[in-house]
Amino acid sequence: MESYTTDLVVVGAGAAGLLAAAAARRLGDQVIVVEASGRVGGSTTAGDGVTWLPANPIMIKAGAEDTPTEAAEYLTALLGDPAGANAAAQRAAFVKTAPKLARWLASSNVPLQVAKGVSDQHLLLPGAKASGRAIQAGPIDRRLLGETDSALARATGLMRDALARLPLPRRTATGGESLVAHLLHRAVANGVELWLDTPATALRTQGGRITAVVVDRDGVETEIIASRVLLAAGGFEADAGLRDEHLPLPTDTAWTSTAGTNYGDLLTMAEGIGAATTNLADAWWQPVMVTEGKAYPVREAMHYPHSLLVDAAGDRYIDETRPDYDLGSAMYDHSRGVRAVPSYLIVDNRHRQHCQLGPWNPGNTPRRAIEDGEITRANTLNDLAQATGLDRAGLLGTVVRFNNFAAKGTDSDFNRGLLDAAAKSKRKNASLGKIDKPPFWAVKIYPGDAGTKGGLVTDASWRVLRSDATVIEGLYACAGTAASIFAGTSPADGAALGESLVAAFLAATDQRSDRRREL
Repeated sequence: MESYTTDLVVVGAGAAGLLAAAAARRLGDQVIVVEASGRVGGSTTAGDGVTWLPANPIMIKAGAEDTPTEAAEYLTALLGDPAGANAAAQRAAFVKTAPKLARWLASSNVPLQVAKGVSDQHLLLPGAKASGRAIQAGPIDRRLLGETDSALARATGLMRDALARLPLPRRTATGGESLVAHLLHRAVANGVELWLDTPATALRTQGGRITAVVVDRDGVETEIIASRVLLAAGGFEADAGLRDEHLPLPTDTAWTSTAGTNYGDLLTMAEGIGAATTNLADAWWQPVMVTEGKAYPVREAMHYPHSLLVDAAGDRYIDETRPDYDLGSAMYDHSRGVRAVPSYLIVDNRHRQHCQLGPWNPGNTPRRAIEDGEITRANTLNDLAQATGLDRAGLLGTVVRFNNFAAKGTDSDFNRGLLDAAAKSKRKNASLGKIDKPPFWAVKIYPGDAGTKGGLVTDASWRVLRSDATVIEGLYACAGTAASIFAGTSPADGAALGESLVAAFLAATDQRSDRRREL
C-alpha cells in the first residue's frame, strides 16, 4: 500500500470542499483533495450559485440593511428555538460566520455581486428581508485555470446556452460554475493537491481520533495519513437503496436535480467508525417534472398564471407559489389522505405559449414528450381528465372555482400569491390567471429534491460527533454529508450552499484560531 502524509484531507471537490482546501492552504496547511469522479464542482456548476449569507458586506454596500441579530431573529421565527446547546451553538456560528465568509471570498479575489430578485422565502416573519441576503460569484475567464480547466465540470442544457451570449470566449456560463472555477483557481494556484478519479474506500481511526483516509488511486490502494479529514461529498440522493430506507415513499433517484453522483458512501464509512446521524428522512424538497429520465425544477411554471396543481382527485391542496420546500413536503403530507405523488400541473395554452416548462421553451413541446406520456395535451378539460386518469368532476369543479378566484383577483382557498404580493408591497397578484384557453396541458409533478438534508451530527465547528455527543477528533463534515441546521424548512434560495460553505470554512480553520485573523 502506498502512503502519503498531509495536514488536511478533503473528500469531495465540490464548492465547499474547494473552499475548505483554499482556506486551509492559506493558513499554511498542506492539503490534498480527493474526488471520486473525474471533474470538480458537482451539482454546483449547473446551478445559479446563489449563496445565502446573512449580513454580508456585499449586500450592505449595495444599500440593504441587515445585521446578524436580525438574521438570528428570522431563523428563530422560522425554525423555533434550537433543540439543545449544540444546535444553538451551530446556529449562532452560522450567523456570526456568514459575513466573515463573504469578506474572505472578496479578499480571495472572488468577484461577488448581489443576487438580484432573491428574497427570503418567509417574508412575513420577523427579521425576514425582501431585499434578500444572497450573493453570487461573477464570471471568470476559464483560461486563467490553465491545465486545471479540464477538471471543471460544465453547466449543461439551458444553463450552457448562456455561454454563447457572454463576451469572453471561454467565460463561465453560470453563477455556480463561476464560483467553483474561482475556488478551484484559488486552491490549485496556492498549492492544493487535487486527486481526481480517486474514491475514498475507508476511514481509519486510532485512540478515538481520525488518522487516515484510504483511497483507490489509479487502482492502487493508497493511505493518506492526516491530522484532519473533512467529508464534503454530499448526501445520498443518488442511492436508490438509501432513499427507500430513509426518505418518504414513494421516491426515485430520477427525482433529484443534483448531478446524481452522491451515493452516501461517506455516511456509511463514518457510521462504521461510530459517527451519529440525524434527520435522514429530510431533503431539500422541490417540485420537479421528469423528462427523458432527468428531473427539472418547475418553480417558474408553478408561479406563472393560468396554472394550478391538483391531486389524483382533481383537487387543489396548496398555494402553488409557496416555497419549493413547502410544496415538495406538502405532496407527501397530502398523500396520506389522497394520492398526490405524482400531482399534476394543469395549464392552458397561454401558459404553454409564454412560460418555460422544465427544459422546454415557451411554445415548444416535443412530440416525443407527448407520445411518451411526459405531458398530456387535450382540447377540453374533460378529455384531459380522461387521458390522465384524474377525477373528471373533481378537475372540472376545481378549474371553475379557480377561474372565479382569478376573475376576482383573490384565491379564497389558499391565498395563492397573496402573501408574497403583500410582503413585497405589490398591488396586483400577478400569479392568478384563468385556465380557459385550449388546448389544455397536464404534466406530472413529483416531490423532487436538490439533495438530501440529513446526515452526520456535527458541532459548531462542524466536527463529527458520536451518538453520546463526544467528538471524533480530527473528523469534520459539511456539504450534505453533515445534517443541515435548517431541518424541516428552508429560509431562502441558496441556503444549502451558504450553509455548506460556512461549515467548510469553520472546519478548515478550526484549531487555527491563532491565525484565523489572517483570513
